[in-house]
Amino acid sequence: MALSAYLFQWALGLAMILSALGVLLARKPVHASLSFLLTLMTLALTYINLSASFIGVMQVLVYGGAILVTFIFVIILFQDAHYQIDKHPAHTSKFLLYIAAVAFIAALVAFAKILYDFPTVIPKKIPDFGNVEGLGRVLYLDFFFPFEAVIFLFLVAIVGAFFIGKKDL
Repeated sequence: MALSAYLFQWALGLAMILSALGVLLARKPVHASLSFLLTLMTLALTYINLSASFIGVMQVLVYGGAILVTFIFVIILFQDAHYQIDKHPAHTSKFLLYIAAVAFIAALVAFAKILYDFPTVIPKKIPDFGNVEGLGRVLYLDFFFPFEAVIFLFLVAIVGAFFIGKKDL
């Protein structure tokens, strides 16, 4: 792996950790959703950097496009007035403390990697990794019943959310 790809992967990892902390520490649900979007985008870039471009694109389309838009609609439609009032911005100093702690740990790991020569593990190449045919073969041949069970659970969740949201049915 070239040094630029290595540094890019570290930057993606740091951005992913910081955006995940943004999801956890955000006071407003819309801000948490936007931090979640940034987390998903950095994950998609990680997939693309690891030569799994199909999985990276599907990450953007499915999670970034469909699921996150649904989150935003639910937040906007069912948001109470008390979520919009944030009179105590004291959480900003905690957030900055978390960012500083993560940056310090990342710097320690980077310096340890530079100073000590750790053995590099090279994973073996899987020929069908990241393409549509290999993914379809795995989903529909090897994991057919778990895949259908997940689809059924999503259907039950959608119907349940519909009945919870519509009280006049």
